Amino acid sequence: MDPNESKKWDMHWYDWLVFAVPTIFIASLGLESAFGTTPGPGAAAYRDFRAVAHWFDPIFFQYNLIMTLVAVLVVPSLALSYMMKMANRKERRLYRDVPPERRSEIRQRMGRRASFGTYRGSVWLTTVVVLLGSSILLLFKPVSSSAELGVDFGLGANMLMMGPFMELYETDNSSYYSHLVRNLTAFQFGFLGAYVYFIGSVVRAYFTMDLTSNTFVDGAIRMIVASLLALVLSFAFDLLLPHELDVNASSTAAPSTAVPSDVNATTPAPPTPPRPSTGEEPGETASPERSGNDEKLLSKQEVPFPARLSLLPLVAFFLGFYPKRTALGIERIVIKLTRGIIPAMSYRALPLSMLAGMSYSHELRLEREGFDNIENLSNADPVDLAIRTCFSYSQLKQWIDQAWLASHLREDYPGFAQRTGITNSEELHCFFSTCAASHSDGVEQLLSALSADTATVASWKLRLNTLRILLNTNSSQQESCHDPAKRACPGAYSDVKTGNA
Repeated sequence: MDPNESKKWDMHWYDWLVFAVPTIFIASLGLESAFGTTPGPGAAAYRDFRAVAHWFDPIFFQYNLIMTLVAVLVVPSLALSYMMKMANRKERRLYRDVPPERRSEIRQRMGRRASFGTYRGSVWLTTVVVLLGSSILLLFKPVSSSAELGVDFGLGANMLMMGPFMELYETDNSSYYSHLVRNLTAFQFGFLGAYVYFIGSVVRAYFTMDLTSNTFVDGAIRMIVASLLALVLSFAFDLLLPHELDVNASSTAAPSTAVPSDVNATTPAPPTPPRPSTGEEPGETASPERSGNDEKLLSKQEVPFPARLSLLPLVAFFLGFYPKRTALGIERIVIKLTRGIIPAMSYRALPLSMLAGMSYSHELRLEREGFDNIENLSNADPVDLAIRTCFSYSQLKQWIDQAWLASHLREDYPGFAQRTGITNSEELHCFFSTCAASHSDGVEQLLSALSADTATVASWKLRLNTLRILLNTNSSQQESCHDPAKRACPGAYSDVKTGNA
């Protein structure tokens, strides 16, 4: 039996608690909902988590428990399944791709990365975050008073939820509860958007053999940050809905003020519409209980719900789903607004999007490993990155060679690659070596394809000679050129030699 395989199955007893704890917690709520005794009107309600089991219809509550359990257990289940199946496939692929002298490094490092101890802390963190977030989303029901079943926010809320609207607790209870529900909605749907994105990224990482502990840590941080970001931005909805909730809240009392309280007032009361006969005497008034119920029913029918509030869950969800793109958009807006105030820097890092085959998801994956620009990537080790990411060794080697050439040519790199057909340092080194073997000047051939302007020829000539010296001093590039599998340079170079690129 493979020692790496036995190491993957070497899980301690406390590692299984990540499955057992959420299951026991949710199963206890399900049993309480199915067989527990509901507190009656005269009995004291539960003062622990068992009270949650009696806030909803039992069937609906048990269905929510099943969804919560699935949402929580998907995190450790994918981690365990990846270690059992996909880690071996990645090891075999890397063993075939990397150079023979570094294959022993693959076995040693992949054996350590495929053990559950590597994932233990990140899986526990993500499981707890998902359990807390899904409980708020599916199990906890906010209510405004102790007369209803749910989380009684009539007792108060914290500053995180209310902020400057905390003063409404003593002045306007209806507006206080409205602001509270609005902020809770933003918080929950921000978490939901981040969770949906996290599930998609985990599934993608699973099938691309890239499910590392960093994936779970990144997902947990995303869910926390997205929820708080949506909560903070929900306070800005008062700018979009000015006084709309306050107007609706105050309009609930309008029917009761239609009748003047002063019976001796000279202003006549508005005519009362005819009512259907109730069997009472003509001069007899309705009972206070009936009039109060009629006023409540009328107020509920006349007060419309703010239509624009339906945008809040949608905006909060997309803030959670695209937090980095939202931050990037805000950053670009700020840079554009402050361009005239802050002087432009003389040196800017080159984005990874300049490289061929680099998508947005690839940029995010390399950024997670600390390579967020071309200058950083040009100094990376392709074998190390192949172990840590989902990319193959050959793909990373190509990107790193492209990044090396782009970091030296900078903004002229796209034009250089288009006119010469040379996209990376290895191809350029092979081109210079082939020209030297045929006793021709490779720099002059490249100049004929790059520029016909005499003003820029001298500059290009200096840069090309510098690149040739740097490539000659790079021993790794010399070894790759002398490799029999790589001696034949691409056929696109023949066009460069004749100046027809």
